Amino acid sequence: MPGLFARRLVLRSVRRLYAWSRADPVEEELRGWSWDRPPVKPRAYLGLGVSEVAGKYCPTRRDVWLRRKMGLAPETTEPLAKGRLVHEAVTAAVRCASRGLSRGWETWDILTYCLGRFRPQGNGDTATALKAYKSTLVTLLGEVEYERLVSGGSGLPVVSEMKVDGTPLGLSPQLSIDVYAENIVVDFKTGAPRDFHKLSIAGYALALEAEYEVPVDYGILVYVNPSDSGLRVLYRPVYVSNELRRWFLEERDEIVDMLVSNREPPKDKNCPQTCPFYRVCHQ
Repeated sequence: MPGLFARRLVLRSVRRLYAWSRADPVEEELRGWSWDRPPVKPRAYLGLGVSEVAGKYCPTRRDVWLRRKMGLAPETTEPLAKGRLVHEAVTAAVRCASRGLSRGWETWDILTYCLGRFRPQGNGDTATALKAYKSTLVTLLGEVEYERLVSGGSGLPVVSEMKVDGTPLGLSPQLSIDVYAENIVVDFKTGAPRDFHKLSIAGYALALEAEYEVPVDYGILVYVNPSDSGLRVLYRPVYVSNELRRWFLEERDEIVDMLVSNREPPKDKNCPQTCPFYRVCHQ
């Protein structure tokens, strides 16, 4: 497995997007710092999570309604439990490694310290989670050593689990970004790639722009899935274009309108049995 998000890999992944961004520069009105006027300004401030807006697994958005209006908790299905554990493992490894690097520890000391720190919780595949944690830790620290040897850099490639206030956009005040590196948002996913996954990159980019007034034009979706040999990693670079920003804002406004107007959405006719609300809608 290659290094997950070393600086050289992050920059290489988004390099192909530079021409696209030059041909289609982001309009000022679609920057996060334009939060005080439409279309960025929300119609209501409901503290939505980026995952609520970006997670279009239920096309009718009934899942958001059931959580927000009915107060129902999603069932922890097997795919959901496995995905959460793998995601938790990867982010925990990044967090532990980044903490050691920021304190000036040697990579071998960080590895020794971190290997015994992760204790997966829940009903998912804990063996897979442990494998994901160890693989992430080893490859990340390996990339740090590579960069130190080749470029003489500090070996601080990432800022993990960055918190950002999404309140100006009608989002949660405690948004959590998996990794923020070189002004690039990195979001971990499990399972098969879906087109709407890139909405999460747009949401975090807008929130960062609103809080720090610095343009955030690029992101990377990192798909981490178990395989027989360890982990399978797939990278999807994302340009946070005008179109993608509008898409995220439209999805946000649609959810706000649904909740404010008390308009209950219909059940999806093709709802998969893996949906965490399947039993609620089809009992």
